[in-house]
Amino acid sequence: MANLANFLLFQGLWFAAVMGGAEGEVWWGPAALVPCLGAFLWSASDPRRSLVFVGTVGLVGTLLDTALLRLGLLEYASGVGALAPGLAPPWITALWVGFATLPGRSMAWLQGRGRAAALFGLVGGPLSFAAGVRMEATDWGAEPWLGALALGVEYALLMPLLLRLGVRT
Repeated sequence: MANLANFLLFQGLWFAAVMGGAEGEVWWGPAALVPCLGAFLWSASDPRRSLVFVGTVGLVGTLLDTALLRLGLLEYASGVGALAPGLAPPWITALWVGFATLPGRSMAWLQGRGRAAALFGLVGGPLSFAAGVRMEATDWGAEPWLGALALGVEYALLMPLLLRLGVRT
């Protein structure tokens, strides 16, 4: 039941964040993160350690996506709502923090399956971004295939790592 709740809360966060990003409402994602993160921390065996984990993933993910943004591989419709020029918007950070709640819960079935996790990331990362493109919250840079490849590699490397570290939260 906790895994289903985790999955549904993250999906709600994803839709709120991406819809907000498309509408220029960059704080919808962080607002939708509150119940997702609250439920995660409520059920965590070590809430302090779990908070450090999801916060670290949020920071690292934001920095990685900011790098892709600055390289011209990704674009955000709500870029003006970033905390600083050239920085990924707050709703992206909220998505990364929410994503970090998944490895120990609804994505636990991938733990110990490094290749499957990498493949899941390789395909799932760009597909999720492409859905954001369709919703007009994001866009590919000048070379869409290069942006998709960069996101795929990013998620292919991070998925197995998050699954390995997330189980300890």
